[in-house]
Amino acid sequence: MIIKLELTGIVQGVGFRPFAKKQAKALGVHGYVLNKGSAVEILAESDKKALDEYIDRLVNHPPEGSFILDVKKEILTHSDNSLNEFEILESKKEFGSPLFISPDIATCEKCERELFDKSNRRYRHPFISCAVCGPRYSITERTPYDRDNTVMKEFTLCKKCEEEYFTTSDRRCFAQTVACRDCGPELFFTEPGNPMEQAVNAIKNERVIAVKDIGGFHFACSAFSEKAVRNLRIIKNRAEKPFAVMFPNTEEIERFCHMSSSEKELLKNSARPIVLLNKKRDLPKPVCGNSPYIGAFLPCNPIQIMLARECGALIMTSGNITDEPIITQNEKMLGIMREKKELFGVLYHNRDILTPLDDSILKVLPDVRVQTVRRARGYVPLPIKTGLPESASIFAAGGDLKSSFCFLKDSYAYMSQHLGDLQDNEAFSVYTETADKIAYLLNATPDYCASDMHPAYMSANYKKAHIKVQHHHAHIASVMAEHGLQGPVLGFAFDGTGYGTDGKVWGCEVLLCENGDFRRLRHLKYTTMCGADLVSKDARRVLECYRADIGECEDKMLVNAIKNSINTAEYSSMGRLFDAVSALLDIKYFNSYEGECATALEAAAQKGKKILPLTFDFDGAKIIKDIELLKENGENINDIALSFHIAIANATVKTAIEFSVPQIALSGGVFNNKILTEECISRLEKEGFKVYINEKVPAGDGGIALGQAYIAAKKLYEKR
Repeated sequence: MIIKLELTGIVQGVGFRPFAKKQAKALGVHGYVLNKGSAVEILAESDKKALDEYIDRLVNHPPEGSFILDVKKEILTHSDNSLNEFEILESKKEFGSPLFISPDIATCEKCERELFDKSNRRYRHPFISCAVCGPRYSITERTPYDRDNTVMKEFTLCKKCEEEYFTTSDRRCFAQTVACRDCGPELFFTEPGNPMEQAVNAIKNERVIAVKDIGGFHFACSAFSEKAVRNLRIIKNRAEKPFAVMFPNTEEIERFCHMSSSEKELLKNSARPIVLLNKKRDLPKPVCGNSPYIGAFLPCNPIQIMLARECGALIMTSGNITDEPIITQNEKMLGIMREKKELFGVLYHNRDILTPLDDSILKVLPDVRVQTVRRARGYVPLPIKTGLPESASIFAAGGDLKSSFCFLKDSYAYMSQHLGDLQDNEAFSVYTETADKIAYLLNATPDYCASDMHPAYMSANYKKAHIKVQHHHAHIASVMAEHGLQGPVLGFAFDGTGYGTDGKVWGCEVLLCENGDFRRLRHLKYTTMCGADLVSKDARRVLECYRADIGECEDKMLVNAIKNSINTAEYSSMGRLFDAVSALLDIKYFNSYEGECATALEAAAQKGKKILPLTFDFDGAKIIKDIELLKENGENINDIALSFHIAIANATVKTAIEFSVPQIALSGGVFNNKILTEECISRLEKEGFKVYINEKVPAGDGGIALGQAYIAAKKLYEKR
C-alpha cells in the first residue's frame, strides 16, 4: 500500500523530517519526506497496519515544538520513486497555503544542560541550538525553511556538525541552526578579553551594556542597581515607563511577584513572553515605579541564560531609543555607544537578523484567559484562523501607534510583529520592509487594501485603500475574527482616540456589529477638548475641559479658546476620561508615556476597600462632578478610584441588558486595565451574556489590523 501525505502546521524548523524518517525506519516503512512550501510531503509504502501506526505517530505524537493543523491523505496505485528505503529529499520550492513558519523558539532543556556541561563540546557556546529550538523567523529569507534559505548559509558546517546534521538519530539532524565554536557565529565585546566574561563584569560593576541576541539588541543592566537603571533611562530617553525584568528562574520571580500556575506555565512557554504579574515586593524604585505590576520573563537564548545565571535579575529592555524600532545592526549600536557615555559596551555577534522582533507581552486574567498586550517574538508569524470563507488576498494597514499590519489569505490572518510608532521615519521604514518581506513569503500580491479612516495616518496612506474602516469598529471586529463569531455582536470599544465617521474623536462607543457593518448605539457625551496633541498627555488640561463643559473652569484662556473653537475637537474618549479622573484625584497629572495616568489610577483602585455610590451614564462631565463631591466629602482616594472602575463596569452591564444582544465583545486600549476587564466579564457573565475579548492580538491598536481585514473580507464576500 502506498500513500502520499501533506501535513500543514508547524512542521518545519522543528526536526519533523528526521522524526518522520526515524519513525518510518522503526516501522519498516519505505518512502521519502521533504519540505514543500511551508508543509511537509511524505510518500510512504508498507502494509495498512504499519501505515496506520505511522500516521498516528506523525499526527498525534509529533516532535516537540510542532503541531499538525491539517492532514491530506492520498492513496496511490504506484510511485515513480524507488521505495527500498526511507530518505529525506531536497525541498520543493513551492508556495504553500497556509504559510506556517516557526517563530523563534527558546533554548530547550537539553541544550541548556549541554550549555553548562564541561564535557560537552558546546560548553558555554553562545549559539547552541538543536532541531527543536533556536532562531527561526528572525533569520529566514524565504521558504521552505532550509539552511540555504536562512542567514546560516554563511557558516559552513565543520565535519562534526555535518555528521550530526545528517545522522537521523541525532538531535541536530537537519537542524538548520546547527553550529559550534569551530564553524558557527562568533561573539564579540567592545572591551578586550573573553566577550561573555567582560559583559558579566560590566553588569556586576553597575554598567549598562547592549546585548545582541535573537530578535535584535537589548539594553541590559542589573535590576538591583539604581545607578545603572537611571543611566539606562538616559540612554533610552525613557523617564517613567516601567522596565521588564528578566529573572534567571521562576524561583527568583516568586520572590518578587505573585504567580499563579497558569502564569508560571506561560512564563515557561517556548515563546518566553514577558508576563505582567502582580507585585509581591518592590525592586529599586527606578525599575517599575508605582506600577502594580512587574513585567517578568525568563531567558530565551544561550546568551541571556548565561548572563542571568552569572548576574541575577536583569533589566533586559528593547535595544532602541524610545518610539524608534529595535536595533539589529552592529554598526548602529556601536555608533550609539560612541554617542552615549552611559552605554559602557556592546556584546554582539556576526549572525545577521533579518526581521527585528521585540519581546511579546501577555497577562493572565483570573478566569485563565490570556490577554496579549504586545504580539511579537515567539508568536509571529503564526497565522490566526479566522473562520472566514476563503476569499481574495487582503492587506490591512493597521494604525500608526503600536502599529501592526495584517495579510489575510485563504481565511488565515498573518499579523506582523509590533512595529512601533509610524510617525518615526525609521519605524515606518521597518513597517514597509516587513510588509514586503511577508508578502514575499506568502507569495501574496493583495487584491484589496483596508485601512483606518484617519486621513493623516501614515499607515492609511501607505497603499491605496479600497475600504476605509472606522477605528473602533475594527477593534470590535478583531474580537469577532479571533473567535469566529457569527450573528450580531454588541461591542464596547473603550479606547483613547479614533477618527469617527462624523469627523469627531471617538473612544467610548457601544456598537452593534454584524458581518461587515456596524451601528453606533451609544457613546460618551461629546466634550470639547482644546490643545490637539496636548490632550493625550496633559491630564489636567483634560480635566479642565470637562469642567468647562459644565461652566466650572476657572482657566479663562482655556474657556475662551473653547468658546471660539481655537484648536479644539469634540471627544467621546474613555481614555481621556480616565486621565481626567487621575488628575482630579491627584494621582497623576501627565502621561509621559501612553496610558501612564490610567495605569496609576488602576494602581490606586487596587488599594481600594470600599465601593462608593457612583454611577456612570455616558456623561463624562457629570461623573467628574460626582467624583469631585466624593473627594470634597473626604472619601478615600483609593476607594473613589475603585468605585469609578465599578461604575464603568455597571454601566456596561446595564447597557448590555438594555440592548439584549447575547454576544458581547470588549476591545480597545482601555481594556488593558485588569480591574475593568475582570469586572465587566464577571458581571456580564452573571447576567447570562457570552463575553469575548482579544486574546491572540492586543486589545489596543496593535490588534486593529485584524479587524480591518475581517471587515474588508465580509464586505467583499457580500458582493460576490
